[in-house]
Amino acid sequence: MVNIQFKIYLFIFCALFNFGIFACELLAFSAKENIDARPWFSTLRARGNKHPDGWGIAFYTDKSATVFKEAGNAVESKLADFLEKYPLLNTKLFIAHIRKASVGGQAHQNTHPFLREMDGKEYVLAHNGTLINFREKLPLGRIKPLGANDSEFLLCYLLGQIEKKAIKKWDKKSFEWLNNELQEINDTGKLNCIFSDGELLFAYYDKNNYNSLYFSMSDSNVIIATKTLTNNKWEKFKKGQLMVIKNGKILFY
Repeated sequence: MVNIQFKIYLFIFCALFNFGIFACELLAFSAKENIDARPWFSTLRARGNKHPDGWGIAFYTDKSATVFKEAGNAVESKLADFLEKYPLLNTKLFIAHIRKASVGGQAHQNTHPFLREMDGKEYVLAHNGTLINFREKLPLGRIKPLGANDSEFLLCYLLGQIEKKAIKKWDKKSFEWLNNELQEINDTGKLNCIFSDGELLFAYYDKNNYNSLYFSMSDSNVIIATKTLTNNKWEKFKKGQLMVIKNGKILFY
C-alpha cells in the first residue's frame, strides 16, 4: 500500500514538474530608449514566495552589465526593497529571474542571472528548466562555471560554441545556427532561456512545450515573460524557436 501511494505521489510530482508548476520564472525586455525597469521587477518580485531559492536582475547601462542577485526569497529581500526605489534602474536591456532550485542548492553561485566576459562583451543568461547529464553531453571549452548549476554551465557551453564558430557579427545565418544549437541542447532536458551580449536579447522556448514563454510588443519595446504580467496583448512563443531583439525590434523569429 505504501509503495502504491509513493508511486502515486511521485507521478503527481513529476506531472506538475513537467508542466512547470515548480519552475523558475523569467522576465526580460529590449527597448528603443531607456525605460524604468522598477515596475516590471516589482511585479515579478511579488511572485517570489513560489520561487524562494534565489532572485536576480541584470541590466546594461552601456557595454557593461550590472548584476544584483541573492540566494533567497525576493519578497523578503532588503536589497530588492532598495532596487524597487532605485531611480537609476533605467535601461534598454533588462533580464530578471526568480528561482525554484532543481540543479545546485540555494547558494549565490547558483543564482541567476549568470555573467561571463568573452571578446570584450559581457554576456548574461537566465534559464528555466533542468538539463540532464549535461556535463557528459555538453563538453566545455576554456570558459568554466563557478557553481554546480546547469544554467551557469549552459552559459559557459554556449559561449564556447560561439567562440568556436568565430561569430564576430550576428546575422540571419548565425541566428539560424544558434537556433539549431539550442534545439540540440534542448535534447538534454528542459530549456527556456534568455541571454544577452549587451546589444542583442536572445530568447528561446523549449521545443517540447515545457512551462511557457510569452512576448508582448509595442512600437518601442519587446517584453518577454514566463507568465503574462500585465494587461498587454501577449503571444506565446513557438516551440523550439529562438527570438532575437535589438533596441525593441525583433530581428529574427
